[in-house]
Amino acid sequence: MATELAPAKASRLRKALTSLRARPLLAVAAALVAVSAVFAGWSGYSWFGAANDPGVTYGGTRDEVLRTGRELVAVLNTLDYHRIEQDLARWRDASTGPLRDQLSRTDDTTKKTLAQNATVSSGKVLDAALTELDTHAGTAKMLVAVEISVTKEGTAPAAKRNRFAAALARTEAGWKLSALDQLPVGAR
Repeated sequence: MATELAPAKASRLRKALTSLRARPLLAVAAALVAVSAVFAGWSGYSWFGAANDPGVTYGGTRDEVLRTGRELVAVLNTLDYHRIEQDLARWRDASTGPLRDQLSRTDDTTKKTLAQNATVSSGKVLDAALTELDTHAGTAKMLVAVEISVTKEGTAPAAKRNRFAAALARTEAGWKLSALDQLPVGAR
């Protein structure tokens, strides 16, 4: 009889030990799941807050306006006498407001003079900086340093550097130049 009780006691002892081992593991697993859920919720909330932070959206708009402004200033400093109509159309596409109106008034005499000069100018923005950005009004101002390579048929290219003050306006088609004024050398 003593031998019959020993295996039964051993079996119960094994079950008790297994049960004790299983419960702490279950408690640790539940705690890990709870901590993971809290961390996931906090991470999602933080990510959402950062993605919708006005500082982040303002910075993205600033970068977009600067990039677009650089491209548009380069367009307005590029003209090939072989394709005057196409380049003038690109100028109009890059502009809005009074600047676009002024460019739209380019007459045939001016076009003929441009063709007779037989020059190709290519603008390359060296540096640019936004000086103002009003996202609510949809306006911006920037300073731009441009190198313009001018090639006249039969001569070597000549490079000249100009500085411009540019104004941009947000339109339904995106940011466009509303003004482009050359700054005199030595102006501050």
